[in-house]
Amino acid sequence: MKKRLGTVVSLLLVVALISVVFAGCGTKEPAQKPEQAEPITITIWHAWSGSELDVLKDAISKYTEKYPNVTINQLQVPFDQLKNKFQTAAASGEGPDILVGPADWIGDFTKANLISPIDSYVDSDFLSHYVKGAIGQVRLNGKLMAMPESTECVALVYNKNLIKEVPKTTDDMIKLADSLHKGDTYGLVYNTGFYFTAGYFFANGMKLFDDDYNPIVNQGDGGVKTLEFLKKLADDPDIIAANDYGKADSMFKEGKAAMIINGPWALGDYVKALGDGNVGVAPMPVSSVSGQPFAPFVNTKDFMINANSDDAHKKAAMDFVKFLTSKDMEQEFFEKAKHIPSNTDVDTSSDPIINGFITQMKTGVSMPIVPEMGAVWDPMQNAIDSVLAGKATPQDAINAAEEAITKKISSMKGSG
Repeated sequence: MKKRLGTVVSLLLVVALISVVFAGCGTKEPAQKPEQAEPITITIWHAWSGSELDVLKDAISKYTEKYPNVTINQLQVPFDQLKNKFQTAAASGEGPDILVGPADWIGDFTKANLISPIDSYVDSDFLSHYVKGAIGQVRLNGKLMAMPESTECVALVYNKNLIKEVPKTTDDMIKLADSLHKGDTYGLVYNTGFYFTAGYFFANGMKLFDDDYNPIVNQGDGGVKTLEFLKKLADDPDIIAANDYGKADSMFKEGKAAMIINGPWALGDYVKALGDGNVGVAPMPVSSVSGQPFAPFVNTKDFMINANSDDAHKKAAMDFVKFLTSKDMEQEFFEKAKHIPSNTDVDTSSDPIINGFITQMKTGVSMPIVPEMGAVWDPMQNAIDSVLAGKATPQDAINAAEEAITKKISSMKGSG
């Protein structure tokens, strides 16, 4: 009886084993699971801090837990140093696999062959989940040169504890700011960097280029009128207007500024510092000079792939980029860092702060990503700084900017 029972058990085991074998033949397993893949290390450079950096670190942790063969190194570089650092490293065959930066860098990097097109890593179904305008901005010469993480522009950010109603015009803004200055608390801290002031240059009629991308910043009086306006802000003892992002940012977080001009990247830290419900966002006041609305640059923040990376590292980098721009991670960037997602599957309707930026974008202008845009920044900033320091008249400063931009573009094209 025991012998017969043993025989039956043995037969059952054989049948079970055969069933498992044939079941395995019917299911095609991946040749190499993520945890079995070859170890690989990818590097990402960025300028994120605060809430943005927290989300990135969380993303790295989640991704490497899912794919333990992947190691991701991240390096934070101050934004004003990031572009040059990458250019220098990539030009010598080095640099990170992934760079986080604005779309206006794409033109320079593409011309110098420092970043790679990513068309082969994405398809039309994947791209259909992203804002069409955001995808359009990162295309150059028909090629997709980056993956947009978020869209952004600057707008008026205000402390609800100090302001109940936002000003409608720049004259109203100045009057309100003057009335709110008490001790070391100011009504307005205004960053005079060209990126932050461009919206008033455009509102007052200045244009950067003609149709052939020749500079025309000194045509008309828009540039002069805006420089006069900025000088008026800088000379007002009740207003702080300077090209000092760090100071303005710190004052607002400390509750020592009622109004500031900034973008969505700063909101996570502002809400954390001032408390939920105490931060508001609205369109910048209409220019009293022209009667036209503030027209800021609308830009994307993007992931770019280093042209020096080999095929394996490019693929690994793009896999991580896809994870970073997935619905779940973009939801986290939106909720914790207040990024305006490029992924359309993320619901932002419940957030009035983000909707303030979306409203401001309606009067914005798309930032050019052509290489000629790289010739604009320093000359226009020099024009602003020289006028605010009393070293040049607005007309002389804008003329000097025009001349400097022209020389830079001519040099880029090899004719100067």
